[in-house]
Amino acid sequence: MNLNQLKTFMVLSECLNVTETAERLFCTQPSVSIKIRKLEESLNTVLFERINNRLYLTEQGKIFRAYVEKVLSTLETSIEHIHQYDDPNYGKIIVGASHFVGVYLLPKVIAQYKKLSPNVELKIEILSSQQLIQGLDNHKIDFLIMSDQVYFDPQRYISHTFFRDELILIASPLNKLANIKSCHFNELSKEQLIIKPNLSETRKFLFQHFTQAQINELNIMEINSLEGIKHCVMHNLGISIVSKLSVVNELRTNLLVEIPLQEFQFKRGINYIFQQDKYISPAMSRFIALLDQLSNLED
Repeated sequence: MNLNQLKTFMVLSECLNVTETAERLFCTQPSVSIKIRKLEESLNTVLFERINNRLYLTEQGKIFRAYVEKVLSTLETSIEHIHQYDDPNYGKIIVGASHFVGVYLLPKVIAQYKKLSPNVELKIEILSSQQLIQGLDNHKIDFLIMSDQVYFDPQRYISHTFFRDELILIASPLNKLANIKSCHFNELSKEQLIIKPNLSETRKFLFQHFTQAQINELNIMEINSLEGIKHCVMHNLGISIVSKLSVVNELRTNLLVEIPLQEFQFKRGINYIFQQDKYISPAMSRFIALLDQLSNLED
């Protein structure tokens, strides 16, 4: 049994005429007869009977027709659904993002994307780096957006930097460092530095810029929440080094102040990553194009 046989059966069951069926399907009359015969053989039943030189559906044929009609209708719907994915206005995208990206960078992109493709089903998974990579490898996530501090094998993945994230030193306006023109490391080391715990990619990135001796001098308080860190700094419990994007509103409203660092500059790339053999649908391509428009990379 195959699809051509089912289509031939449906047309013949409608017109009950072999000649007309052949004309509709652009084939020969013997071809129609062969397909129907093979279909009946595969079902081990008789679907049509000829009485007084006229063709009729048997009772088995009537029962079978109802099911074939459902099968072909479902198949047609599925084909239409599949072809929707060739249209950037349809489809489904699952994006995996680090916490910083998912909270402070992606909302702007999503808002723009929804204006262009409101019918696309968009899901954002904000997870740890390990969970993101696992989801990508298990094909549960289409592509990732995260810091370039995480290595991806170029033989297996496409990884492209589309944004440059700057980390800045922040303090409460009440902090004694708030009014200085620039902060040296010796001044930084005297303050309570509030940062994420050891497993944080941001912490690893920051510590790459310090010597081990400097790290040993730091007076560290650990908080596993960027929002928690910001609020502690606002209440003058210490200072921190965070993404500038995450404190735009607080800087604007003077809840926090930025303090220039004399010896250090912290900039990291934000990448989108997908597997080398990943099929990039038109909907995904449009989303990635919006990410590329955010690029603020220096020449």
